[in-house]
Amino acid sequence: REGYDYVQGGSLKNTLQQFYQTQNLAEVYFKLKKYNNAIEYSNEAIYFNMLTHGKPMSSGDSILVNFRKPSAIYINSASKYYLTDNKSPEELKQYLSQIEEALAILEQRKKVVTTHSDVTILINQNEKLFNFAKKIRLELYELTKDENYLDQVISLHESAIYNRIRSRLNLRDIVSFKGVPTEVLKKESQLKNNLISTLQNTEEINNYIAASEKWDAFVKQLESDYPEYYKMRFGTVVQPIKDLQDKIPQNTTVVRYLYIEDALYAFIVTSAVKKLTLLDDTIVAGNIEQLAEEDFSVEKKSKLLYELYMALWKPLEENIKTKKIIIIPDRELFNLSFEMLTPKPITDFKEFTTNSLLSRYDISYNFSLLLYKDKQKIMNYPENYVGFVPGFGKEMKNEYKFGLTDSMEIDRTYLTLLPQPFSENLVKKYSKVFDGTYFTNENASKSIFLKNAKEHKIIHIGTHAESNNITPELSRLVFAKQSAKQVEYDENYLYAYEIYNIDLSSNLAILTACETGKPTYQPGEGAISLAHAFNYAGSESILTSLWDIDEVSSTQIVSYFYKYLAEGLPKDEALKLAKLEYLSTAEGRGAAPQYWAGLILIGDTSPIELQQISNAHWWWIAGVILLGLLIIFILNRNKASLP
Repeated sequence: REGYDYVQGGSLKNTLQQFYQTQNLAEVYFKLKKYNNAIEYSNEAIYFNMLTHGKPMSSGDSILVNFRKPSAIYINSASKYYLTDNKSPEELKQYLSQIEEALAILEQRKKVVTTHSDVTILINQNEKLFNFAKKIRLELYELTKDENYLDQVISLHESAIYNRIRSRLNLRDIVSFKGVPTEVLKKESQLKNNLISTLQNTEEINNYIAASEKWDAFVKQLESDYPEYYKMRFGTVVQPIKDLQDKIPQNTTVVRYLYIEDALYAFIVTSAVKKLTLLDDTIVAGNIEQLAEEDFSVEKKSKLLYELYMALWKPLEENIKTKKIIIIPDRELFNLSFEMLTPKPITDFKEFTTNSLLSRYDISYNFSLLLYKDKQKIMNYPENYVGFVPGFGKEMKNEYKFGLTDSMEIDRTYLTLLPQPFSENLVKKYSKVFDGTYFTNENASKSIFLKNAKEHKIIHIGTHAESNNITPELSRLVFAKQSAKQVEYDENYLYAYEIYNIDLSSNLAILTACETGKPTYQPGEGAISLAHAFNYAGSESILTSLWDIDEVSSTQIVSYFYKYLAEGLPKDEALKLAKLEYLSTAEGRGAAPQYWAGLILIGDTSPIELQQISNAHWWWIAGVILLGLLIIFILNRNKASLP
């Protein structure tokens, strides 16, 4: 209140400072649930640069005020909502109209996002506005039973994911995207910088308008010339999902978990059914956190998994009639492997083979309904297989260490990475089985990966990974260090933001590394992960890990997985059978879910047409033998015919 009173007069009147203090006061009253006061001051903030305060506001400040108004609009609309009992559909539609106005302003503001603080504010405002818009539409659906409102709830939720991803990627000028020429990206950067610089001119608004028009024209051209890139960076915030059911096969159920404010819902959709169910998530976050603990007690795990089953799956069961399930998690559910949930408490880890969702369904995952909806034709790549395993053996590390002339340049974290001999043996074996190639030890470098990974049916990467939960686009895969002198410190790290600019077209990418699939779900963070980056880079599906995985168990499961893929099974069914086969042979705590449940399949589940070299070799050998016999026969016949 003192800050607000202070800026009402003197040199700060009709300035950005006065606007911020007005909006701050509105937010304080809103948090105190003094909604009438919140409405009064949020109204003042909304109409701030339209009021007459004597000295005119500069054009640049006027634009910045407008960009910051969504928060005031949210406070105004939400305050009216909480003051109204027994809300009618007409009143709810009025609140919704206000929120849509705020969302339109946010779309404009994305043009000039330049700093980390701007991104944080933008994401937070998006979260509040999207959540409130979802809440209003959900109430309209419950009051009117109009399924259009339900579709809009789901569409808003999916669009919020893209907003968070874009907000992070738009901040980094160093992010490039495959298929987009360098000159186009340079022009984009130049136009955006011009637009931002016009805001610094407090005298002339026409420069901003002209720069904004050029930017809009450029983005429209991107939509025509590079539609995939346009969709990723600039496409419409809210995308319809009405035709989603037409994309779902007859034998598949999609389960989309979503939070609307603090309430957890499950949206179940098949080709014929569409239903939203409210869930009790009281124990969900705590149970998932406890599951992550290094505890191999069957009794403790049994209780946690059964309770999660009752909370997350039991309420949906009567609507799930198919064997194939696609699960799209939200928030902390991204850290849960649903396959290990049990309909009855277990007394032995071996019971997972008969008493679990793993035993009942073929389960795969995705990040978004929109990703599933946009599934394209499955490609048939000419090459079967390529594998990359740095190995991180002692000899390789020594060559790296002794190759450096300056000990200050040594990456000591790299020297502590655990060796991966089982992963190395796996790719060597299956590169022969699938008539492919592999790169191990110092040959599994970042540069060699970039040159050789694309256009294979399977890309296998067995390495270490580092998740970054603060800035997820800086999560990275670790490749082999080059032993040559004068190499850059980070030359062996492949960051998530770099993957967007790489052609990794494949039917399946296998990332047997620690936490490669784990997105961030903390407030203000987006669902950006290495797995999402691979999806954009062209990998139709990804086999990845939710947590730190044991190398021995993971290579055994992947080996079984390859065997079933070679038999022509769909990827989700192949992974299920691989886990069941692993469990049938695992001993002691090796059957605990920490050892097998973390490997999950994200994306397309179609079979892969793989030609095994073992069969090809026999045909080739048989052909050579037959050809040799034919030549001998002809030579003998010619000799017999000579006088």
